[in-house]
Order: sequence, then structure tokens, then C-alpha cells
Amino acid sequence: MRTLKLKLTAVNSKVIPNIAVDGKFVKCKKNQYGSYDATIETEKDEIELSFTRDLELKAKLWWLYAIISFIVSIFGIFEPFYDKKCVSMNCVFKIKLNDINEVTAKFNTLSSSGKAVELETPNQFEEVKNVYEVDKTAKKRWIILLVIKIVVWIGIGILAGYFISKLF
Repeated sequence: MRTLKLKLTAVNSKVIPNIAVDGKFVKCKKNQYGSYDATIETEKDEIELSFTRDLELKAKLWWLYAIISFIVSIFGIFEPFYDKKCVSMNCVFKIKLNDINEVTAKFNTLSSSGKAVELETPNQFEEVKNVYEVDKTAKKRWIILLVIKIVVWIGIGILAGYFISKLF
């Protein structure tokens, strides 16, 4: 049995990644210093460690969730903002394991160019993919959602003006 001690540092609150080891999602616990820790046990000599960031606007029923949250949040007043840059993360590493392994993943700032994660480990590893990328589908959906919100607010303003003029 091999043990992998995974530590995530410099995790931005906007970019909390999904972590998977050989396709199985791993939950990390936040420690007292603000970084995240996880302990993974496996029988394999080599694992595939991946970090991804899935955007809400990329989901199948994104429009339904957007409509419901827009209405519940009193027409967007209390709604949290979507990431207008629509940057997703896609990182895959293959790591050769010893008996006890320590891996530290340091996340770089959110940008559409450069490496997303710096991996520090004494083990041998291969970087398959390590990028932040702009998700074009989510970006189009964000623009559509913004236009719809503006149209709704203009409509609400016109209706409010109409009802106010009827009162006086």
C-alpha cells in the first residue's frame, strides 16, 4: 500500500479545483494555515493526478439555474457574480510513487496564459497538461445572460415608470 500526502497551497477562493486521482474525486480538508491537505492510499506504482475547474455556465441546465437564482435573488440584486473571464483549469500529472510520497501543488494566479499549477515533489512526474484556458462556450453563455439581465432591468424600469405614472 502506497500513501500519497497531497498539499494544496496558494488556492484562490475563486479557483477551488476539483481534484481527482485516477479518475476518482478526492476531498481535501482545510488546515489551520489556509492550505488544503489530503491523504490518498493506492496500490499502484503510478497515478494520474488531475486538477480541474468546472464552470457553472458549462453545465447542461445552466439556463434553468440562472433563471431561478435571478428570480430568488430579487432580480439579481443579491446574486453572486459569474466569472466574466470564464477561465477554466485543466491540469494532469502522472506521478511515479514510492512507499511514502509528499506532493505540494502551488496554484498560480488566474490568467489565460502560463502554467496553472507548480508541482513540488521528490518523485518523478510527467506533466501531461497544465493550463488555464478561456472556455468559449461559457463566455458566450455569460454574454447571453448579461444581455438578458439588462433587458429585464430595462423592462422592470419601464413597468415601474408606468405604474408610478398611473398613481399620479
